[in-house]
Amino acid sequence: MTDYWLEKIREERIRQDEKWGVQNHHPLMWFSIIGEEYGEMCKAFNSYFSESDEPELRDHNHIYDMEKEAIQVAACCVAMLECLDRQREKGLTP
Repeated sequence: MTDYWLEKIREERIRQDEKWGVQNHHPLMWFSIIGEEYGEMCKAFNSYFSESDEPELRDHNHIYDMEKEAIQVAACCVAMLECLDRQREKGLTP
C-alpha cells in the first residue's frame, strides 16, 4: 500500500511542477505554502468528523478529500526538500 501512496505523491509533484514550474523559495516561504495546504487538509478532516458522531452517517466522499489534501501536503514537503537540495548544491544558504 505504501507504494500506492508514494506514487500518488510523485504524481502530485509532477502536476505541481507543470502548473508552477520549479519552485525555489526561501525556507520561510515554505512554511506559508505548506501551512496553507495543511489548513486545507484540516478543513477536509473537520468536514468529515463534524457531520455526525455516527461514522455510518458521515459523507464518505470527504475521505477522498482528506486523501487528496494529505497528498498535496506531502508533495509540498517533497518540493521544499528538493528546493533545499538545489540551494545546497549551489552553495546557497538562506
